[in-house]
Amino acid sequence: MKEKGKIIAIFIAYNAATTLEKFYRTFPRYLVDEVILVDDASKDDTYAISEKLGIPSYRNARNLGYGGNMKQALKIALDKGADIIVDIHPDGEYDPSAMPAAIAEIERGAQFVLGNRFPYFKKPLENGMYVWKLIPIAVLNKLAALVLRVQISDFHQGFRVYTRELLEKVNFEKNSNNYLFSFEIIAQAAYHKIPITQVTIETNYSGKKRGASLKNSILYSLGTIKVMALFLLAKGIYTPMLFQKTHQPLISYEEKPFR
Repeated sequence: MKEKGKIIAIFIAYNAATTLEKFYRTFPRYLVDEVILVDDASKDDTYAISEKLGIPSYRNARNLGYGGNMKQALKIALDKGADIIVDIHPDGEYDPSAMPAAIAEIERGAQFVLGNRFPYFKKPLENGMYVWKLIPIAVLNKLAALVLRVQISDFHQGFRVYTRELLEKVNFEKNSNNYLFSFEIIAQAAYHKIPITQVTIETNYSGKKRGASLKNSILYSLGTIKVMALFLLAKGIYTPMLFQKTHQPLISYEEKPFR
C-alpha cells in the first residue's frame, strides 16, 4: 500500500447550472483535499453558481471542447500539486459513491482507475441508457479489450481517477479536443503498460444526460476504431505521436484564459 498524496477533484463543466448546486451539496468533499471547477465557456450561469458555492473556479475564454477542457483541468490540478485527480462530472450522471473504492485501488498500486457501468449487461438500461446505445458500446468494449489487452469492461464512460505517474508518462496534451480524448488516454496507458483497473459506478441517465446524439455516437465510434488502429501500428515499426512519451515537463496552465 502506498500513501495517497494530495487528492484533487476536477469538475469539467459545460452548461451545468441546473445540476451543479445539488451535485456539490452531496459531493463527499471529505475524501479530497481540494475541488476545482473548469467551465468551458458555458452559455448559462455555471461559472457564477460555482463561485457562489465557493468552488475555486476557472473559465475558458472560449469553448475548447470536452478534451480541450480536460487538458486544462488536468494541468491546473497538476500545477496545484495533485498526486491523484478524481474526474467526475457535476451533472449527476455518475455517483460519487464509487470514489472510496477507486482511491483504494490507487493505494493498491493502480495508476489509472475507470468506472464500470456493466456489473451486468442490462444495468445501464435500468439506469436510463438508450437501448440503441447499449449494444454498440458493448461491442466497442469487447473490441477495445481485445486490441489493447486490458481487462476492463467499460472503456467509454466518464468517471476516472488519474495519477501524476500516469499523466507524466503519456502525451495527453496531443490528444483530441473532443470526447475521443477519454478513449485515447486509455489507449496511451495500455501502450505504456500503466496499471489500469476499474470499480463499479452507479449512473443516472435522464434528459440530456442520456448521451450523445446518434450522429456524434457514430463519429466517436469511428474515432475509437482509428485509435485502436494507431495502437496496433505503434506496436509495429512506427510510433505515432499519440503514443510517444512526453520528453519535456508538463506545461503549466496559463492564467490568461481564465476568470
